[in-house]
Amino acid sequence: MDIDTGSASGDAGFAHPLLAWLAGVGEQLDGAIQCPTLSLPLDQYEGALRQLAVCEAKLASLRLSLTRQGELNEVRKLTGAANTAGWVRQVTRMGRREASVSVRLAKALDQTLRATGRALGEGEISLGQAQVIERATRGLPNDVDAAVRAEAEAFLLDSAQALDVDDLDKAGKHLYEVIAPEDAERRIGKQLEEQERRARESRTLSFGPVRDGMGTMFLRLDLPTLAILQALLDPLARPRPSGPDGPDLRSGERRPADAFAELVALAQAAVDAPIRGGTRPRLTVTMNHDDLANKLGYGTLNSVLTDSGPAHLKVRTQGDEGGGSVGQAMIGYRITGPPLSATLVRQLACDAEIIPVVLGGDGAVLDLGRGTRLFTYSQRHALAERDGYFCHFPDCRRPEKWTEAHHIKHWVDGGATDLNNGVLLCQHHHTVIHTQGWTVRMSDNGHPEYLPPPWIDPYQNAIRPDDATLIRR
Repeated sequence: MDIDTGSASGDAGFAHPLLAWLAGVGEQLDGAIQCPTLSLPLDQYEGALRQLAVCEAKLASLRLSLTRQGELNEVRKLTGAANTAGWVRQVTRMGRREASVSVRLAKALDQTLRATGRALGEGEISLGQAQVIERATRGLPNDVDAAVRAEAEAFLLDSAQALDVDDLDKAGKHLYEVIAPEDAERRIGKQLEEQERRARESRTLSFGPVRDGMGTMFLRLDLPTLAILQALLDPLARPRPSGPDGPDLRSGERRPADAFAELVALAQAAVDAPIRGGTRPRLTVTMNHDDLANKLGYGTLNSVLTDSGPAHLKVRTQGDEGGGSVGQAMIGYRITGPPLSATLVRQLACDAEIIPVVLGGDGAVLDLGRGTRLFTYSQRHALAERDGYFCHFPDCRRPEKWTEAHHIKHWVDGGATDLNNGVLLCQHHHTVIHTQGWTVRMSDNGHPEYLPPPWIDPYQNAIRPDDATLIRR
């Protein structure tokens, strides 16, 4: 190890005792490094490692002391550094943060944490523990007096004899609670009140662009609201048990998203749902009648998610041949908004607060929903009494309050909204009925039964949920 014992002041013949001592330490370290450790007895490894830790702590103490004295003497001016931390970086090749922490710790050990400085200089604590003590005491309230700060330092120094850096850091985060529990409780309460107030005022929700049938929502909530939302979603996000439609193959991210959709549907259907203009939240879907009846084509969702609402449709027209005149003719109007498939529109129209605007071939409005399209509260209660207070699909145990009323014969196909044409299904199995080839029909015993698609049962034998499994009030 080469140590420069020269002097920047020009006194080439003078070597300070510190530099001479460091030169000797360097020679000793060179000898220690060159000494093979292979022959060291196993029972002496621990002692050697402890001694090295003590040496490191003492050298760190010396380095911090020199750093502090260099700051007081403004040595940085000799090198043009902007501050002491910059000078330390130049000399030691430390990183920016490490150098700043080092300068701050050197100052604290000289001014307020002298007991910690002595412990580091004697090798009783490590450099990392000294940094934790400085950070923890700096985090005490500004108006804490010197006696309390001394008590806090003594507590951490005593704890450092039994705790490593990580555990000492955990203790430091609760330092004031240990030395002044009553005042700490009061202060923490005030801090939390202010933090919670800021959190409530910082709640944000925004909607991102809609692409490929998907939209994005950005949501930031305060902790209590987030906890309530998580508690509401948790029971709905659990994997479904295996049933006739197979096991639950949804991912861990898909299940909470489905649960959120289910929660939104429940909130929309609630009797005391928020109202605007005297009505509960509703959506409007525009679609051609024949496409809707034949499950073809698509409808358009009138939504604020994109530019929506009626828009005149214009086409370019060419004048008489040779005339060269070009104009525009208005041929009708269209509704702009996210498109939805005919299958999804039929499903939503069963029991959601969806107003279907059905258009004829010429675009004229044929029907703006029907007042009796949705099952009433009393009808839903009667369906639950008839089929049990769960989703009626075989082996599904979703409670009745999480279900949707499905028209066995769809309303657009002339199905009536009465008990003989309805069944309660959870959102998942409602989707299964509409999209995966399952058929539901009324059996001879007055209860719905289910016909699986051919790829599940080639014979499509009817499945009748066992009445014994239904729990009635």
